[in-house]
Amino acid sequence: MNPTTVKDERHVPRAYPSATEDNYFRLKESYDLELAVAVARTYLDAAIAHPKDTIDVGWSISCLPSTGAGRRLFTVNVGAVEGACMSTIIENGVVDGYIMTVYVDRRTLEAASGQALAELERRFENDVFFDNATHAMFKGRAVSLSTEVFVSSPGFPPGLPWQRAAAALADQLLDESKCLYSRYHNK
Repeated sequence: MNPTTVKDERHVPRAYPSATEDNYFRLKESYDLELAVAVARTYLDAAIAHPKDTIDVGWSISCLPSTGAGRRLFTVNVGAVEGACMSTIIENGVVDGYIMTVYVDRRTLEAASGQALAELERRFENDVFFDNATHAMFKGRAVSLSTEVFVSSPGFPPGLPWQRAAAALADQLLDESKCLYSRYHNK
């Protein structure tokens, strides 16, 4: 045996709770795995130009993270902050639905839609919740968008050009910092 191939136990990466196979099994057993995969794919396809080339360094995904009061099915971190997540809707202690939240670049969203944010909020008031993103890394440029998702519709309503705005913000975040959370997240 070559001594350089033997791993020193002190250098074996620690497995964090949100980066274990057990979390995937729990997700599959307790929630809608098909929908969670579709929602994550919807975000990654829209926001991350080369996801296979930038995973770990640029972005990571966490399955059943402890953040979000234990109601999150996944979180995608882009650079040093959250780019998207999927959460459960709980009614009377039972899962009653799911919500997708993404962070987008406000100016790009307004330019792509040809409408000011206030007009978009009025136009989509029954389907999308808009909120200013307050994390310092967003530098005042980001807005969070949240909507209920279904297997038949794992994204935002047609007519809301969120994809380009999510990609613009993700590109900025990837340029500004490396993913700080990949050691805690699933690969």
